[in-house]
Amino acid sequence: MEFSINQIPLGYDGKECFVHARACALDNDNMILTTQKLNVYGDDLFSPLYVLKSTDGGKTWTEPAQDSAFTTEIDENNIRTLGCDGTHILHAATNTPIVLGHTVSYKGDDLAPMRGARADTWYATYDIEKEQYRTMKIIDTPRDVYPVGCGTGCSQLAEAENGDLLVPVYIPRGPYYYSAVMRCSFDGIDVKFKEMSNELSFNIDRGLCEPSVTYYNGKYYLTMRNDRYGLYSVSDDCKNFSDPEIWRWDTDDILPTYNTQSHWLKCGGKLYLVYTRKAGNNDHVFRNRAPLFMAEVDTDTMRILRHTEQIVVPERGARLGNFGVTQVNEDCALITVTEWMQPVGCDKFGSDNSLFVTKIFK
Repeated sequence: MEFSINQIPLGYDGKECFVHARACALDNDNMILTTQKLNVYGDDLFSPLYVLKSTDGGKTWTEPAQDSAFTTEIDENNIRTLGCDGTHILHAATNTPIVLGHTVSYKGDDLAPMRGARADTWYATYDIEKEQYRTMKIIDTPRDVYPVGCGTGCSQLAEAENGDLLVPVYIPRGPYYYSAVMRCSFDGIDVKFKEMSNELSFNIDRGLCEPSVTYYNGKYYLTMRNDRYGLYSVSDDCKNFSDPEIWRWDTDDILPTYNTQSHWLKCGGKLYLVYTRKAGNNDHVFRNRAPLFMAEVDTDTMRILRHTEQIVVPERGARLGNFGVTQVNEDCALITVTEWMQPVGCDKFGSDNSLFVTKIFK
């Protein structure tokens, strides 16, 4: 396994920074990427999505441009709702790129999301011929089962053999989040809810959120976020997942990742995990969310092979936790992330909200 790192400055103005950079490979050369702006003086105060395009395999990108498919809705109570935390997948059955995330709402001029507001899963498909997104829509889920919604956010998606979308979601249940995988039909235009897997619980702090799913060697694998740990679960059918277990090194020591997401990457017939962790020299980074590490997963023991660990995106003071992994083909993948410029002042270590695109290849 080899990798190369490409850094693209985005022009940080000290007030807003681009975050949630996640890409979709239309083929080996043509790619689209969405990102959104964050007000660094707020708390998860986001703009609608921006779009970038590449025609050279992610080496160079167009300037971020707003897209009318992603807009803000304002109701009669002055509550603003928009889509955030988008992640892409190229749906093989219909050759349709689609991005999914969850909705977020703000009251008036508040600088943080509304607590207890409904969070639904939104999606937008990409018209390859017209080179533009279609207007985002909401997946209709049973209101009696999910009274405050269920959202996919900062996740990783998969496609079943019959073309169904497998969408990891986290579901508010009292003081905790539960994680599950939502199965949906998709015809290239519309996404429709079919069923939900068993709900996974881990009743420590806020529970389980930001799940990511992948299919590898006949099984489905979930990796999930908890305030104190990273956890995983395994399923033969993507309907019934095993009880969550804490990620560990092959030495049996706990992998010191916490309160942030991790994602899967496949290359050369091997399965890898991409993550952040305490490293002994990164306490100046918010929640130790940089650098980005990658290591091979032994799926027989479900342990992280420590001797395979490598840094795939460097640490420059800013957090890198909200990243994405894009499978280009079975022997190539991209890791995309922007430097999240909070807390204010993290640029003193060299960060400037650059977009990093790391190409992993055999």
